[in-house]
Amino acid sequence: MSSLKQEQFLRIKDLANFPAKQASIYTYKSGASKGKTKNISARPASKGMVGVSDKTIWQWVKRGEFPAPVKLSDSVTVWRLSDVQAWMQSKGLEA
Repeated sequence: MSSLKQEQFLRIKDLANFPAKQASIYTYKSGASKGKTKNISARPASKGMVGVSDKTIWQWVKRGEFPAPVKLSDSVTVWRLSDVQAWMQSKGLEA
């Protein structure tokens, strides 16, 4: 029986910095839910592994300066941890 190392994956929230966000109430302005409200939870600031914004990461991906993501489904995109760690080492960053 061979011992396979299980690949680990990261989401954008694991990589990028996100600012804190206050709780708010959104009121739908059109459509079937017009006039209804939706509570949006507060979110604390978080510091990602790479330390830049998600927009910067996506710009780097587009220019080929960051590892390509893996699309698991229409709504789930991830990066291989090993690819990100290798990229960070090539830039002299802590992994």
